[in-house]
Amino acid sequence: MENTPNIAVAPEVLMNIAGVDVTSSMLTAVFVTLVLFGFVFYVRAKLKIVPGNAQIVAEGVVGFFYDQLLQAYGGDAKKAKRYLGLIVSLFLFIFISNQFTIIPLTQSIVADGVNVFRAPTSHFSLTLALAIITFLVSNVIAISMSPAKWAGNFIKIGSILKIRKPADVGQALLDIFLGLLDIVGELAKVISLSARLFGNIFAGEVMVVVIASLSVFTRYIVPVPFYLLGLLSGLIQALVFAVLSLSFIAGMHNTIEEAVEQGKEEKSKKKEALAT
Repeated sequence: MENTPNIAVAPEVLMNIAGVDVTSSMLTAVFVTLVLFGFVFYVRAKLKIVPGNAQIVAEGVVGFFYDQLLQAYGGDAKKAKRYLGLIVSLFLFIFISNQFTIIPLTQSIVADGVNVFRAPTSHFSLTLALAIITFLVSNVIAISMSPAKWAGNFIKIGSILKIRKPADVGQALLDIFLGLLDIVGELAKVISLSARLFGNIFAGEVMVVVIASLSVFTRYIVPVPFYLLGLLSGLIQALVFAVLSLSFIAGMHNTIEEAVEQGKEEKSKKKEALAT
């Protein structure tokens, strides 16, 4: 059919630079990054005691995620500030990426019959990369805190070393199985974060394209409510991704910190027992 839309999961290749394919989603991601830099420098240049609209928005976003981090880290302001920049950057990048193609005229820019711009978050490789960043931050910093406690969180060697009688074997095997489940759970976080964001944004784009391509009468007015729904969905998905990321990071760090403190307490108790 003539009006059948061309829907593809993979973004269109616009050009090739030094053997690297530059796709529409990559180009849009670059523009989103430039928009973010422009917004940051604009707000920084306009900082006032009596804030303007841009400063109010920026302070609201930063304040919200700072409160979330404070809560996740049990009121530790130092740790909250350490990861605030990462979480706010993730939220703003994802939010603007989700809404970029809603901006007027962006869908009208075509090169060789291919749309130049496409929402970066509708490409699974980018959402997967963002999820991997969260995974690496949570685990690499946990390893730097205590490599032994991090490894012990997944590989329950301690349970094997504590075997003294046949009854302990069952508990050791159970702990090993739970450790394997923890490994699967860590990997599942990456898949769930990336797939949720990609699925929602890609499905929203497909819905609008299909409705707009039905006929001339559905091309302009009918998709408007769906654009508004996509705007709300894009905000929610960016918020969900950022909040889940900070909870994953804080959860891992708190677990390792508790294990380290517990280890110190056990050592001190052993010293006291030997002293007596």
